[in-house]
Amino acid sequence: MKKYRNIILVAAAISSFTIISSCKKQLDLQPLASLSEDNAFQTIDDIKAGTYAGYSFYGAYADNMYISALLSDEAKLGANNSGGGALEYRYQFGSDATSGADVVAAWGDYYGVIGQVNRVLPKVATVTATPDQEPLRDYYKAQLLALRGMAFFELLQAYSKNYDASNPLGVPLVLDINPTGQPARNSAGDVMNQIVSDLNDAKSLLPAVTASNFTDTLLNQVNIAAYQARIALYRKDYDAAVTYASEVINSNVKPLADISSFPDIWVGASDAEVLFRRKYTGGGIGSLWSTSAGQILIAPSDKLVSSYSGSDVRLPVYIGTNGTNNYVNKFYGSSLGVGVVDAIVARTAEMYLIRAEAYANKNDIVSGAADLNFLRSHRINGYVDESFASSTALLNAVIEERYKELAFEGFRYFDLKRNSLPVQRQASDVASSEWQTLPVDSKYFVLPIPSDEIKANSNMVQNPGY
Repeated sequence: MKKYRNIILVAAAISSFTIISSCKKQLDLQPLASLSEDNAFQTIDDIKAGTYAGYSFYGAYADNMYISALLSDEAKLGANNSGGGALEYRYQFGSDATSGADVVAAWGDYYGVIGQVNRVLPKVATVTATPDQEPLRDYYKAQLLALRGMAFFELLQAYSKNYDASNPLGVPLVLDINPTGQPARNSAGDVMNQIVSDLNDAKSLLPAVTASNFTDTLLNQVNIAAYQARIALYRKDYDAAVTYASEVINSNVKPLADISSFPDIWVGASDAEVLFRRKYTGGGIGSLWSTSAGQILIAPSDKLVSSYSGSDVRLPVYIGTNGTNNYVNKFYGSSLGVGVVDAIVARTAEMYLIRAEAYANKNDIVSGAADLNFLRSHRINGYVDESFASSTALLNAVIEERYKELAFEGFRYFDLKRNSLPVQRQASDVASSEWQTLPVDSKYFVLPIPSDEIKANSNMVQNPGY
């Protein structure tokens, strides 16, 4: 898996190199020493290149997919695993890049996104633009703000405890470029306020979305609303979760895929219900689980496989078998090659599940059951609607449905964490009972701040237990 690369103190330098490299087609070739922040951003086309470089950093979402699988009950070590992810799977990881490379990687990766945004954002208002290009200032500013808000959210849910606005151990709010700065951790509430502000501001700068102008590879009002729904559920603002999820669903730009079209999503043959994705043309998410030669590195857990009924279309779509062992068929590959498939970051299915969970917590059993049953009817042949006697029963069913629907998309570990539920693996998925259960009070439900960050930044506080 990927190695730990960045800390906050070098994220600015890395993003500077990225923006210069991305803009080299727009700039006259100059000696490297003569390139500066000012001459790297001269035109609106340079802002475009810098913004798209920020998107490339957001490939960090693969961190969520890998971490969530390793630390939850979605996966087990594959038949051909030679040690990759094993320490994380066994809850034996620390904060250093040797034992915890995969769990500390997201820290540098998401601060890479933030560093890139902070370098480009101040230049949006100052670069030259033709009259026809003037509206693009707001457009690219919106893209940058949304990317930053999303990155701060990913950091907060991974490196801080369950959301409590008063928790002083959020993550550092880095809003400018200061390579010598040593930022301290801000409260979770302060971080959340910035997230909400960035996403609200981004939406206000963007045009209305229609089915004809919607794109799932760039941020827009609809897929930003999808993130707002996800974040509202995280902070337990159930009214807001319903509002934002409904905004996405009612836009009808990406209706829920039906049983016949659903399999095509995962081989790149359909964009049905896809709200946001990170596009890959070489390498890809499939390589997290298997090699191009068919070696299984990380396999679906027996527990996950047994959760699907035989009439559930997700079983063959998500789980493959080579006759002896199961493998992750979801994201396995596309017409571009084995392992080469886009990372799907947000889908309409999640919006129905967010709304159903929010309704359950609001004790609106009828509305929540309607959303859950609607989703299931689009995944299970011959499905008959289920009724629920209590909001607790509905909530448990929604959490289980998220396990099945969103497998390997980067949710399960964080779902268990925010609902204060343990990881409970099936005995057949582990070689030792020592890593079969992760209690709700375990330190491993909060990822460690990278040890390199602690060493370099005297104001940084490590998470308890590491």
